[in-house]
Amino acid sequence: MVSRITSPAHRFLREWSAMNDSSTPAPLTTRQKIRHVLLAVLSIVIAAIVIVWLIPRAVDTSWPHIFASFKGISGWWVLFLIVVALIVLAIDSVGFAACFRGVSLRAAAETNAIAQAITVVVPMGSTISLGLIYARFKRAGIGVKRIASGTLLASVADILAQVLLPILAVALVALSPLDIPLWGRITLIIAAALALALTSITLGFVSSEKLLRKVLERVQKIVDAFNEGFGGQSRDIVSPALDTRAMAVADAHGSRVVILGAPTLARLAQGVAFIAWCTLGYGFEISPLVLFGIYALSRLLSLIPLTPGGIGVIDVGVAWALAQCGAPNAAAVSCALAFTLSQVLTPALAGALAIPVGVRDAHADAEARQG
Repeated sequence: MVSRITSPAHRFLREWSAMNDSSTPAPLTTRQKIRHVLLAVLSIVIAAIVIVWLIPRAVDTSWPHIFASFKGISGWWVLFLIVVALIVLAIDSVGFAACFRGVSLRAAAETNAIAQAITVVVPMGSTISLGLIYARFKRAGIGVKRIASGTLLASVADILAQVLLPILAVALVALSPLDIPLWGRITLIIAAALALALTSITLGFVSSEKLLRKVLERVQKIVDAFNEGFGGQSRDIVSPALDTRAMAVADAHGSRVVILGAPTLARLAQGVAFIAWCTLGYGFEISPLVLFGIYALSRLLSLIPLTPGGIGVIDVGVAWALAQCGAPNAAAVSCALAFTLSQVLTPALAGALAIPVGVRDAHADAEARQG
């Protein structure tokens, strides 16, 4: 239930603003380092408070009951969760590699694994992971703008996956055999259709250079008027944005289906695993469609960058939703925690194992370039 991007929109905007900066990213100042450390400590404290204190109270249970509910789970189901997390990481790495022309699948997989590990383990680690991606691909001989455009593609694909899952969940719930009044079903279908339409329109604007140019020119007029009114300096946003789009499309190593579809496929696999974990592992008698809706809820909660990997924040929401749907309170908590931890710790361990291999390959790439 963790996302490679702690806050997709935030990261996307940060990358977009850096697209045309051809210089090496500036190192953090002492003040920025202190701020990052303080935010990291605060994030860990929040996670501890949510897990230890808030979760049992929100679901009306206790930790002894939570631990007791987990004891009956077969170790094979824990292994199943680990395997699923590795499959999700592999699918995600394929899509990540497709965004960068000139980067091998091996280098992309190593870099993606390490970046994900940093993102989910280190509080506020998304900035560090971006720096790692830059450093690794720079050693591989990839230009700065190409790295930026590839990172932009990866971010767009991840944002698309985050948007499509809730839309799909709403549509499935509306069409499910649940006891929902007709007006409720119609409302859910309309909401899903409107959300899908807006997403499609947005993708259409981004895909079409002509449409994107028209939108950006209108935005440029607004920005110019704002700067003129407040005495600011006007700045061209049309040409850099179109140049970045053209570069991102030209530099893509794989097809758009792979680039845009891999993150969504990875999260769908994760959602199916969540349904199996709840129904077969714990025996919850909850509709698979409802469980998928709860999983989609977890994806939305993962966008709240309060704790490392969303641990605690995700679990309190998922456990509460499971309990509301009839799951035993203690089992709902242990179910949510075990699933989240497996999806956080597995990529973290994979990233840790990939570090020495990645360092060795990076040195080899650097030596090959110098030779």
